Amino acid sequence: MIGKQINLDYIMNYIPPPPESIRKNGFRFVVFVLILGILVGSVAGYGLSSLILSPEVGRWTTLYGNKVTEFDHLQDSYDQLCGNYTILNDQLTEINGTLSLFEKQTEEVFYFRMLPIYNYKSDEYWYAWYKVRSDDHYHYRFDVETHTPAYLEDRVTEELISRTANSWSDTESDVIEEIANDLWQISQDDEELFVNLVAQLVHQMCYNVTLYTKYPLETMAEGSGDCDNLAVLTASIILAGGLDVILLLVEANGGGHCMLAVSLSSSPDDLYDYGRDSVWYYEYNGEEYWLIEATWGDPGGDGWVDPATPNACYYVGAFVGDNPWESLDVVSVIHPNE
Repeated sequence: MIGKQINLDYIMNYIPPPPESIRKNGFRFVVFVLILGILVGSVAGYGLSSLILSPEVGRWTTLYGNKVTEFDHLQDSYDQLCGNYTILNDQLTEINGTLSLFEKQTEEVFYFRMLPIYNYKSDEYWYAWYKVRSDDHYHYRFDVETHTPAYLEDRVTEELISRTANSWSDTESDVIEEIANDLWQISQDDEELFVNLVAQLVHQMCYNVTLYTKYPLETMAEGSGDCDNLAVLTASIILAGGLDVILLLVEANGGGHCMLAVSLSSSPDDLYDYGRDSVWYYEYNGEEYWLIEATWGDPGGDGWVDPATPNACYYVGAFVGDNPWESLDVVSVIHPNE
């Protein structure tokens, strides 16, 4: 018979395992405690975080509300601008249509000038006639940036005078170059005679006070202007003829005035044959520029002398080198070629 030895120590120390029901309840209790701890921790954490973050959340909520309000205002402004744009676009379409009609109606319109020219050296009369197309005139007339008040001591005035004097080279101002060519032909390349004939032609423009500087073509088409308009017209014709000029903003007998002066290869002397005993010039950059008075007067006024006649030759202011003013102080010099 086979037998197994029994370990009495094992039997004496043996502790039986707990019942199955007790083990399950213990596990459930541990899980419950864990879940309860998580819930309590979450609630405590949420409360603590709410306590800390509540002011920041409130600030961002306020900012968000402000931005929503601002966006609504911008949306309203945008809608209004869209409405204004539609209105302006409709008006622009209407204006473009009107301008197109205006251009068509003025295509056949032009200004006509016929001017007598008296050559005092040959004692001959010439008649020069010029046409200025209305759209060329309106090209300058509608330049509202240039048509701003001109003042004696004003840098803008100087820039405008220089710009307008140089406009003789514009396509729209080709009549200015035509005048210069005609007067060179009449003077037979006599510099002094050429300049005096330019002055004679401009002296036939009616003097009319104008607050702004006009383009030479405007003055020619309209047949009128004041001192700066007439000086600019004279300068532009001389420039188109290839001579160098400067425009002078001056105090003449205490009042603001605009004159010009021209550089010649020799001192003018024709005026001595008509009673003058002196000739006037202004030195600029070491060179002598001989004075020219571009204004003449209002036709029909008392004492007015027709500039295209022999009698006008005796009138101080008719020739280059004349100075009809008792006092003359130069305020600024404008050199269109610079």
